[in-house]
Amino acid sequence: MKKRKLFSNVGGRDENVILNWINAPIEDFSLYAEAYHKVAKAAFDEMKKIQDVGFHRVPIDDFLTFPIVYLYRHSLELNLKAVILTGAPMLELKGNTKINTGDILKTHSLEKLAEKIEQIFSAYGWEWDLGTEHFTTLQDFRDIIIELHNMDTKATAFRYPLNNKGDASLPKNFEFNIYDFCEIIDGLLYALEGAAYGAHEELQQTYEMIAEFYHDI
Repeated sequence: MKKRKLFSNVGGRDENVILNWINAPIEDFSLYAEAYHKVAKAAFDEMKKIQDVGFHRVPIDDFLTFPIVYLYRHSLELNLKAVILTGAPMLELKGNTKINTGDILKTHSLEKLAEKIEQIFSAYGWEWDLGTEHFTTLQDFRDIIIELHNMDTKATAFRYPLNNKGDASLPKNFEFNIYDFCEIIDGLLYALEGAAYGAHEELQQTYEMIAEFYHDI
């Protein structure tokens, strides 16, 4: 029997997937973020089926929390980057300091990304009521971002049991409400997905107005 390859395209339409078909990496950030979010939600839904509230019937199943939280955090990072990369040109149009997109691509710091998000929101004139009870003010946004950032500064705390110093990635007997975590982050992710789309649409409208202005001169 001929050995199969991991990335073979010999399957049929029902078996093969096609990636990077848009070939627009900046726009793909939002799609990547949405994909990770969908998988995170699906994993959490499966987790709820095998446990009662609290997840302490079978402690080993608590380990399922690690990939779920990681997927949520990664989706958040991607969404933040999507809004920044999409909206960055608006800062220049408004005469603000240019964002170094190379720095954005390299960082995993939610705190640093949040600082740039605030600049984007300011440039667009957006309010900080994100349409969810957990995020009605800028301070709400800052509080959640810094809480998650402090718990997982390098996007490794929920991927590896040890950090690069050889210490435990999380405090001993670290207990938290996974229901609350998912509910809060869900609301933020949906808001950021909308922000990335809104930034793109508003930017295109601005470009069109500028083109019309110079055309009429």
